[in-house]
Amino acid sequence: MKLLVVLVIASILLYATLVRADPPSRSFVGNFIGNDATVENYLSISGGVDRTQNFESLYLEKTISSDASFSLFVGYQRLEQEGEDAAVSGFSNLGLGYKHLLLALPADGFVLTINPTLELPVGDSRVSETHPRAGGDLLFQKGFGDLPESLAILRPAGIEGDAGFESKVTGARDDLLNADLELEYSLGYLDANVAAGSVPMLLRDLTPHLDFDYAQYLSAHNNSSAPDLELTPAIAWMNDTFEVNLGAQIALNRASSGTGPVAFVWLLGVSYDQLLPALGWKPFQ
Repeated sequence: MKLLVVLVIASILLYATLVRADPPSRSFVGNFIGNDATVENYLSISGGVDRTQNFESLYLEKTISSDASFSLFVGYQRLEQEGEDAAVSGFSNLGLGYKHLLLALPADGFVLTINPTLELPVGDSRVSETHPRAGGDLLFQKGFGDLPESLAILRPAGIEGDAGFESKVTGARDDLLNADLELEYSLGYLDANVAAGSVPMLLRDLTPHLDFDYAQYLSAHNNSSAPDLELTPAIAWMNDTFEVNLGAQIALNRASSGTGPVAFVWLLGVSYDQLLPALGWKPFQ
């Protein structure tokens, strides 16, 4: 009998420890093409405008199992031609991706995902690459819900990012490195899990964030090899189903200012399985 009591108490203590170890779940903003480390059913329309162009894109991701998904990406660009009245416009190439979860540590709020990609040259050659490209990204996200009570004010913060490589499959070699790092702070998480009632109702779905983007061609025959550096302060309104994201992309160096010092970017996204649960079906459980 004593042994049974000891086992029951130990089980209760172990359960309590596990509950404390797993911080509340949270949603991450991702970036302006809707791509982040989370495997999800997601559809987004995004775009932007700067001095020489405006552009829109569509991103669709569909889960095939609890830790994998397929995605497609296509865009449309309108380029202003210097010294000409007419603009050049057309669809970009079709991008395909396979996202697979490598590591998930719920107690630490950490997710690591790999995302091999393939770009097919089906777009308008006036605005798109004419050769197929292949590459991939390594994506991560880290929440801070596991911080001690003395740092509770930082628990709503999150960090996420990716690093990728892409190269031509045919034609002259043309390699591209890219990386993104984002810091965000969820007001909804703050109100729900840190300081109840501290955020007015109208502000609880807001997540301000700051993105740092890097891109650089390593061996392009007609592109600058200087790094392209951009900083994007933005704010997202998001809940379990919808996301609206608005930001200003600021050029940090000469290589990134060719299309203007500032671009305005936006995104409208939806987790479509929240609206139609049947669309969350996974062929490989």
